[in-house]
Amino acid sequence: MRAKGRARLVRGQRAEREAKEKAKKEAERAKGRARLVRGQRAEREAKEKAKKEAELAAKERAKREAEEAKEAKRAEEKAKKEAELAAKERAKREAEEAKEAKRAEERARKEAELAAKERAKREAEEAKEAKRAEEKAKGAVEPAVGAGLYEGVMELTIVPPIDLGQMENLEKDLRQVENLRLVLVGGSVDEGNKIVVSAEKPIPLLRILGEMPAVEQVVRKGDKIQVTLKAE
Repeated sequence: MRAKGRARLVRGQRAEREAKEKAKKEAERAKGRARLVRGQRAEREAKEKAKKEAELAAKERAKREAEEAKEAKRAEEKAKKEAELAAKERAKREAEEAKEAKRAEERARKEAELAAKERAKREAEEAKEAKRAEEKAKGAVEPAVGAGLYEGVMELTIVPPIDLGQMENLEKDLRQVENLRLVLVGGSVDEGNKIVVSAEKPIPLLRILGEMPAVEQVVRKGDKIQVTLKAE
């Protein structure tokens, strides 16, 4: 009887150990399943989070790109308007410049025509004056009695060779003589250079000419006065 009792006790203890082992394994398996579930849930949550973040990033990128596209379009419109305005202003400026150039050309043409008319008129007057002076010079040049004074129109013959610089100096000096007017400066191949002057009052013309820096010699030849110029 005691042996049977010990056997039952042993079987009971073994069954208890097996039950504990089984419970322990079940608990470990439950923990493993729980960890697996938590891992799967965490993975799902991570995927959901990543998906949401990706969607949010995509929306923000799309929004940003849309704003950039709008800004680019506004900048393009602004540049287009500025270019059109600049083109209009340039066209307006060029039109004004063309008008001004045309007005300036017209003014220059009128001034040239006026200058040509005045020059032709002046040359005609000078030709008439020269003709009258030549006609008067044939017999009008007479010295005042006993005084060596000359009055009226006189012709000065310039003896060659003629220094152009001294010729200009002579003309300049003659214009400075009081009561003496320079009528004509000219010349030809046949007659040489000559200057026609007109004295409004009796003046000592020979002496005045002889004192001029450009004059070398003054000689009366008939109704004309010969002038030799110094060489520069």
